[in-house]
Amino acid sequence: MNILIIIFLSIVQGITEWLPVSSSGHLVLFENLLKFSESSLSFDVFLHLASLVVIVLFFKAEIKEIFTLGFKKKSRDPRHDWFWLMVLSSIVTAVFGLIFYQNMEFFRTTESVAGWLLVTSILLLATKFTKGNKSIKWPHAIALGMAQGFAVLPGLSRSGAVIAIALAMKINKKDAFDYAFILAIPAILASFILTFKDFAFDWWYLLGFVVTVVVGYYSLVLLKLIINKSYFYLFFIYTLVLSLIIKLIL
Repeated sequence: MNILIIIFLSIVQGITEWLPVSSSGHLVLFENLLKFSESSLSFDVFLHLASLVVIVLFFKAEIKEIFTLGFKKKSRDPRHDWFWLMVLSSIVTAVFGLIFYQNMEFFRTTESVAGWLLVTSILLLATKFTKGNKSIKWPHAIALGMAQGFAVLPGLSRSGAVIAIALAMKINKKDAFDYAFILAIPAILASFILTFKDFAFDWWYLLGFVVTVVVGYYSLVLLKLIINKSYFYLFFIYTLVLSLIIKLIL
């Protein structure tokens, strides 16, 4: 097991997990280029667990608030129903995610990654023309759950898809940002459970775990700043160029 490759892929995961450029797409791409195929799916899942730690650390106050409000009988807080809305979103995600999971290896190709990166580019560019200040309701939760379900496909950015769909539905930026990432918690846990029977652990994965947590935390800080500055849509340039490079060269 090459330590430098593990560190490199962990940095890639830490950066791309939060930025709307598809972490799974990048991992598939680099694993193909570096011929790192042994237990690659297990390694990907392990790095996603590191990303789960980042979410809990970054959103610990919001997570506590959601749980507290979710079991209060009365509250005028616009996030009062978020706990149950996320339950609904997660159910929808599970339905679509399981459908694609049955044929996941089919989508772990550079051709598939290129195609879904193009879809990500379109979604990101569309956010430039959206503006709103709505709170998340039941119909939004269903749509966001679907977006996250489709985003199990490498190349379709999970954060990009969920945030873009939220903004397209006129959800305010802060709610779109918080909901998109906190919603990832059950999705990441579910992906680990689904792949656990085929999981092949290697002690060097712990190094990748630490690198991903550190890099991922600061990447999330950067993304929050970018969204607040309304520059989120500019990521479409990167995903579009990468998609074309994959199509023309790889």
